[in-house]
Amino acid sequence: MTLRIRSLLEQVPDRLDQERFETWLETSALRIERILSRGHATPAGEWYDQPRDEWVALLQGAARLAIEGQPEELDLAPGDAVLLPAHCRHRVSWTDPDQVSIWLALHFASDGTPQPGP
Repeated sequence: MTLRIRSLLEQVPDRLDQERFETWLETSALRIERILSRGHATPAGEWYDQPRDEWVALLQGAARLAIEGQPEELDLAPGDAVLLPAHCRHRVSWTDPDQVSIWLALHFASDGTPQPGP
């Protein structure tokens, strides 16, 4: 078997007419996506309400998330990550229009047991 390296930071276009969602790995238990944004936001009045947990990390760029019921939005910088539990209604309220923001998103089913973190 020949193993191949793929970089999450490669093949990033300078211009994005629309936000790009790329599935990099998918099994019955897990989906890993790379998301590319440049000045994109979730349309006004729309919310993501997903049936699975989502752990998302910002690898490059800058972004802001709105979480329903939270008065303050979350400003994300490279290296920041957040766990969005299933059915946590959220939206991307802003991404930097001057550079591509690269997200790594892991979608998975949680058993409901809180997990320790760093």
